[in-house]
Amino acid sequence: MIKDISNLKGIPSEKIKDFNSRFNKLLNKIPYTSKPSADVQNEWYISSLPSNIAFFVDRANKMTLGENMKEALAFEKRIIDLENKTTSVEGKTKRFNLKKNKNRKLLKIPLILKDYKKS
Repeated sequence: MIKDISNLKGIPSEKIKDFNSRFNKLLNKIPYTSKPSADVQNEWYISSLPSNIAFFVDRANKMTLGENMKEALAFEKRIIDLENKTTSVEGKTKRFNLKKNKNRKLLKIPLILKDYKKS
């Protein structure tokens, strides 16, 4: 069991919630008397996360496994929110308003983004 959990790797497309569940299942299979220290459990967890999340979870310096798992979930949520906002902004910038000027020529004027100043 210890070898399995120490070699565990998160799948990039896998939700952190699902990964946490997989990690906990493996961790709970290790007998209590053989469980490693909290520091080792944290190290296993952080090293098994996808690299884009592991860096930020490690940087947060949380003390317990539970805190690290919550931090990973929160960071994943921030990534998803940022991706959704970026997709939304990109979609708006690709649209154009066509207006005629005085010489009857068509001008392409990008749509002004209301939320652009917020980001």
